[in-house]
Amino acid sequence: MGGITSSDARSDTITRSFRFGLDLSKVLDDEAERMGISVNALVGTILKRYAEFTRYLSKIDMVVINREFITSLLESHDEQSLYTIGLKLGETVARDTILFWKKELTERSVLEYIEKIICRYGHLGTYDEVSQAGNRIIVIRHRLGRKGSKFLEGYLSSALKNIIEREAVFEVTDSSVKFDLKVN
Repeated sequence: MGGITSSDARSDTITRSFRFGLDLSKVLDDEAERMGISVNALVGTILKRYAEFTRYLSKIDMVVINREFITSLLESHDEQSLYTIGLKLGETVARDTILFWKKELTERSVLEYIEKIICRYGHLGTYDEVSQAGNRIIVIRHRLGRKGSKFLEGYLSSALKNIIEREAVFEVTDSSVKFDLKVN
């Protein structure tokens, strides 16, 4: 499928034409209007999500579950056992997923995994990062409760230590996980 390529100060783009059924076109129009964006921007977002995440779902053995289901599972365990489970899974699941997804195990790929797979597309929280005094400070806000924070602390600390051999200082609350990563 060909397209018209153009380049501007923002990015290289290509113009393509697609056919949609009327029902799908109406859904796209309604959703774009609800979000206050163009249909073009909405379709671009959908396609970017597919390219960066959805096409890998079955290959990295991910499933979509209801937040209430996961919080109920978290509530059925004590904080220490959730931290320990997080440590174990952070060692294997994160490494395997990043390696399959990005083909390299670097600080950048680990942080992109946290931002995109865990937060943006996995919907487990929102990611924010700031550089400050030689550190990268990352905060993940979530709705998984204190026990979810303890699980994420174990998972993320294990992933950082086992994949890129970096120690991070963590602070957790009922709705957030913050960690400081010293810049090399």
